Amino acid sequence: MTIKRRFLISYIGGIFIASASLLVIICILFYVTTGTVPTPNTLYQEMAKQRSLSADEELAYIELRNVAKTDPDKIIYVEQDLAYNIQHFESKSLGVVIRKDEDIVYYSEGLVEKSLIAHFPQFDANNLETKGTIQNVGRLYRYIKFDFYFSDQTKGSLLILKKENNLLEFMTKWGIVIILAIVCISVAGVAFMNYLLKKSIISPLESLGTVMAELKEGELFATPIEKMEHTAKEIQQLTMNFENMRDALIASIKEQRNLENNRKELIASISHDLKTPITSIIGYVEGLQEGVADTPQKQEKYLQTIHAKALALNHLIEELFLYSKLDAEAITFHYERINLVSFLQHVVEELQLIDRQVSIQMQTTKEPLYVAIDRMQMNRAIMNLIENSMKFKKGDEPLTILLDVYKDGAYVVLRIVDNGQGIPKEQLPYVFDRFYRGEEARTTDTGGSGLGLAIVQQIIEKHGGNVDIQSEQMMGTIVSIALEEAK
Repeated sequence: MTIKRRFLISYIGGIFIASASLLVIICILFYVTTGTVPTPNTLYQEMAKQRSLSADEELAYIELRNVAKTDPDKIIYVEQDLAYNIQHFESKSLGVVIRKDEDIVYYSEGLVEKSLIAHFPQFDANNLETKGTIQNVGRLYRYIKFDFYFSDQTKGSLLILKKENNLLEFMTKWGIVIILAIVCISVAGVAFMNYLLKKSIISPLESLGTVMAELKEGELFATPIEKMEHTAKEIQQLTMNFENMRDALIASIKEQRNLENNRKELIASISHDLKTPITSIIGYVEGLQEGVADTPQKQEKYLQTIHAKALALNHLIEELFLYSKLDAEAITFHYERINLVSFLQHVVEELQLIDRQVSIQMQTTKEPLYVAIDRMQMNRAIMNLIENSMKFKKGDEPLTILLDVYKDGAYVVLRIVDNGQGIPKEQLPYVFDRFYRGEEARTTDTGGSGLGLAIVQQIIEKHGGNVDIQSEQMMGTIVSIALEEAK
C-alpha cells in the first residue's frame, strides 16, 4: 500500500472515529442525565422542555388559566369574548385543547382528536410538570398545561400548543443538504490535507525515486533533486543524505576510474621498462650463441653488458616492488622521535665511505631538531635523492652536495642542494610521476628506473610531510623536505 493511500485512510478513519466518539459521548451524557437512550424525538423533547414561553404563549396561557381557576365550567361553554381570544391565539399558530375527564371537549383545527386522546399528558392536580411535547399524528407540538377540577369535581385539563417543525421534519427538509455540506467539507478537508501531503512528502519522494532510477541506470550526473519549499524535515534530511551518497559514489567511481587508468599506465610502463633490458640481454646472449663475439675480449664485453642489464633489471623490479607495497600501504612504518641532525650525520658518513669522490657537507644549527620518522624508510628516501644527484652530475665538475637543516615554524626542513646538471623547467612538474625520466626514448643508460622520486614522495607523505623540488638546467637542483617537528 502506498504512503498516499495510507495517509488518506488515516484521515478518513480519523474523521469517522472523531464523529463516532462525539456521538457516544453525547449518548452517555444523555443516558446519565435522563436514564434513557437518546433518540431524535427524545432529544427534541428534552430541548423543548428547556425553552421559555414566548409572549403569545404566555399571554394565552395566563388568560385561559385564570378562566379555568375562577370559573372552570365557563371554559367548556365558550362565550363570545373567550371564543374571540381563542381564535386570536389560533391565528398565531397556537393550538388550544380542553379535556374533561377522558373526553376532548375542544381542540383547535388541524389537530386529530384520537391522537390527542392517545398522547394526552397525565393529569397532575399539583401542576408540577407543566411543560413538554406531545405527538399528534406524528407531529411534535410543544405545550404548556394546566390541570384543574370542574365544579362537579371531574378532572379538567387545558393545553396551549405551539406547532413547530420537529427534528424529523427538519432532517427531511434540510438533512440531505446538511449531509452533503458535511460530506463536501470533509472531502475538501481530506483533499487539502492530501494536497499538503503530496506537496511535502509524496512529490519529493517521487522525485527522489526518479533520480534513484536514473542512478540505477548509470546516470550518475543526473539533474540534482529540486528543493521544494515546505517539505517535511525528514524528507529534506533523506534528500540531503541521498545527495551526499551520490556525491560520494561519484567520487568513488572517479577514483576507481583514475586507479584503473593508473593501473593501465603502470602496466604499460612496466612492460616498456622490462622489455628494454630483457631485449638487450636476449640480443647479447644470441650474439654469444651465434659466435658474433668471436674473441675473448668481445665475449667479456658482452657478458659485462648482460650483467649490467640484469642488475638494472633487478634494481627496477626491486623498486617496482617497493613502490607497489607503498602504494598499497603494505609496509608498516615504525616512527621514532629522533634528532634529524644526528641521523643525517650517520648518512653522510656512510656515503663518504661508499664514494670519496663526492663532497658531502652539512649545514645545521647547534640545537637538536627532533622529528618522528621511520629510520629505514627515511634513509631510503634520502639515499634516493643523493643517488639521483650522483647520476646527473656534471661531467667536467666535481659533485658537491649540501645537506642544510633548519627550523621553519612548526616544521623542520631538510634541503639537499647539488651542483649537478639540473632539470629543464618544462620537466619539473612531472619529476615525481612514476617511470618519468625526462628522456624522450626512456632509456636506462643512467641506471634509473623512473621510480626513485615517486618513492621519495610516497615515503615523505607517509611521514605527514611534503617534498618540493627546484632546479635550473646546468645550475643544480634543490630538493626540500618539510617534516613536522616532534615535541
